Amino acid sequence: MNSKGNSVLLRTALAAGLLLATSMTASAQQPRGGEQFTANLVDPAGTFGHHRSGGFGSNTAPVVIHIDHYTSDVEAGQLKGILQQKGPEALRDALWNEEAGYIRIGGGLGYPIAAARSVATDDGGRIIRLMIDRPISQREVILNTHTVDYPFAYVEIKLGAGGKGQGDFYQAAKVSLTNDNTLHIDNYSPQPLRL
Repeated sequence: MNSKGNSVLLRTALAAGLLLATSMTASAQQPRGGEQFTANLVDPAGTFGHHRSGGFGSNTAPVVIHIDHYTSDVEAGQLKGILQQKGPEALRDALWNEEAGYIRIGGGLGYPIAAARSVATDDGGRIIRLMIDRPISQREVILNTHTVDYPFAYVEIKLGAGGKGQGDFYQAAKVSLTNDNTLHIDNYSPQPLRL
């Protein structure tokens, strides 16, 4: 989504956590991409505001996720190294130059997905993780709101073998690496949005 479409949704709904699934030591070969997923984004807290998305209530919006290609193991490792050695600000700068696809919420324009990973599960399904460098609004900067400290958005989708599933959307997130070198997502909101 461009920072122009649904400004309320974009301010709150796009904060990514780095999709550094390389924190998983078992690395499966990434699919090529060219996939598109549709879902309903549900906000249990009802903070979307009012929008005209035909038939959807104020706490839901249609979502399209299009993945052009998945981030390779090498690229994901480089992003993880940036986070580990230089911190989240350098990671955000690095993600700014990446584009693996786009996400579109409601009737807005697509906003770039910086990194995308797909990991096979034992039951024949997949876990898809998406990282987005969240657009921070001018209002957030001027008012110096706490949300400016949460510059990412992160999406995790669990798909069954039949290709259907559900996911979590962390609207405004911080990312860090834990002592065992796995990615930790800290969401600004008490709970993520649901896909």
